[in-house]
Amino acid sequence: MTPTLPVLESSPETVRESAHPVSSRRQTWMDSLLGISQWLVLAVWLGAMVFFSAAVAPSAFGVLPTRYLAGTLVNSVLGKLEWWGLVCGVLLTGIQAALVIRAGKLTTWAGRLAVGLPVLMTVVVAISKFVVSAKLAAIRTALGSELEKLPLDDPTRLTFAAWHQYSVWLMGFNILAAVALVVVHNLWLAPTASTVEHDA
Repeated sequence: MTPTLPVLESSPETVRESAHPVSSRRQTWMDSLLGISQWLVLAVWLGAMVFFSAAVAPSAFGVLPTRYLAGTLVNSVLGKLEWWGLVCGVLLTGIQAALVIRAGKLTTWAGRLAVGLPVLMTVVVAISKFVVSAKLAAIRTALGSELEKLPLDDPTRLTFAAWHQYSVWLMGFNILAAVALVVVHNLWLAPTASTVEHDA
């Protein structure tokens, strides 16, 4: 009589883990790295915009002796912030795209919005830097401190005030867009990403 060897059954999870042990660990590590990078870039960018709007600009106009000096300081800081925004926008777009693709949500509205918002924010920063701020700088360079001596109804001063308001609106839009990105990720994308990591 021939002895019968026991048959060991393997669950689908066991087969999947034995077939791809290294790739599963690599996927979890990569997802964690992308998640940390996303929040780091977004926190620095959003924090810088809020700090500039709530602290730097009001303090400059409240402490410095002339509005011309305050405007010069604010313009210098804003220029650096806009360059940083362009860098953060490109990084955040790439990170968001990678996260959404890995979560399998690129075809959903939440996934498209999560990728589209950083793209839109980057475009807004570019408009602010190369159009609005450039126009303000040209007027400020042409008139210098004489700008503040113009009558309030002077066409040049009204033009400067209008472009300044555009700059405020563009930064305000990016602040709201950054907050919206946090909400979209936490409510619709984070649970899916967690599920992917758990399944991996």
